[in-house]
Amino acid sequence: MIRRHILALVRRSLAEFPAVLLIGARQVGKSTMARQLVREKLLERYVTLDDLATLEASRSDPEGFIAGLPGSAVIDEVQRAPDLLRAVKRTIDAKRRPGRFLLTGSANVLARPEVTESLAGRMDVVRLEGSSVAERLGRPAPSALLGDLFRIRSAGDLVRRLETSISHGPSFERRALRDAVFFGGFPTVSLRRDPRFARRWFSAYLTTYIERDARDLARIQDPVPFGKLLRLAALQTGGLLNVKNLGSESGLDQRTAGRYLGLLETSFQVNRLLPWFAHTRKRLVKTPKIYVDDSGIACHLAGIDTPARLEGHPMNGALLETWAWAELRKLLALTPGIQTGFYRSHQGREVDFVLARGKSLWGIEVKLAASVTRRDLRGLVEMQEALGGDVRGLVLHAGDALVAFSKTLIAAPIRCLL
Repeated sequence: MIRRHILALVRRSLAEFPAVLLIGARQVGKSTMARQLVREKLLERYVTLDDLATLEASRSDPEGFIAGLPGSAVIDEVQRAPDLLRAVKRTIDAKRRPGRFLLTGSANVLARPEVTESLAGRMDVVRLEGSSVAERLGRPAPSALLGDLFRIRSAGDLVRRLETSISHGPSFERRALRDAVFFGGFPTVSLRRDPRFARRWFSAYLTTYIERDARDLARIQDPVPFGKLLRLAALQTGGLLNVKNLGSESGLDQRTAGRYLGLLETSFQVNRLLPWFAHTRKRLVKTPKIYVDDSGIACHLAGIDTPARLEGHPMNGALLETWAWAELRKLLALTPGIQTGFYRSHQGREVDFVLARGKSLWGIEVKLAASVTRRDLRGLVEMQEALGGDVRGLVLHAGDALVAFSKTLIAAPIRCLL
């Protein structure tokens, strides 16, 4: 079993909040983490609403179900009985103390329209992604990259800090990067690293998700256009979202396509990244980008059946960006206070990711190339000119060079994320 870096955050939240909601896609490790916390005696009992008898009991008498639990408990897959949140709230209000409930959900139960109780002030919400490369390599702590970006002001000092970091870290050759993108972050697939098994696993996962989870969440009568929409979204990963075109190609009207995309987001299959807005004389596009949450799923839906097929594939760059965004999200979950977005002008100049804390901004570009030239910095330079203020830039690339091009522009190996 791999050590999940976010586990320390969950433990701390249980020590501070009466309830913690642990959300994330199916098979990312929520139940495994919940059972581990029970074994550690932080919680007394584990129940799952995937069990039909337990689900029926929770729906027929939510108050009685909660009253029958011990002083602290895990309720797994709580989105299947959203009325339980009201009963949890009453129990917490009757006896408020930390660590009473760990709730898990493969869909964001707080985004369900029928849920009227948010447990605001009583519950922390923690997002669990798939495993990171650093976790699978056994690194005891996550990368300090994001903290270093906003803490170290001098480009020279930052380069020296990153040099020290990667010198003590694992090697990450191009083949390892290619494998990381292909297998993605689902622990079962990424630890086994078998292309044939990955194809079978992803196929079964998507079938189960479309036929069961999507129907349970949204009462979808015909799963075929829903599944087609997911596949078409995967082919656009890393690109600008066009809901109208996605709907048309899926045989759906724009309203239904928008509703289905919302369901894909609620169940952690895709996510939208919004453009960065700032006071500037230049107009920036207002359309979000869309990403598949897991690069392995995206590769599967794109028909890429082995890691070697990534080389030279027209989607190779977009899939690398999808993987890098997933790795960044895992670090962002552990580094609070950072806002995210992307930059793109109407002339088409783009910076993959924008990270902001206070008045400081970092633009981050992800490149498949093994070296970086000044040509690769053009988007970052334009962003600096357009936004002004304290704006700096980082190019993450597949090579080994770590260099400061100026006081505000740096190129570094992508293994700085590990």
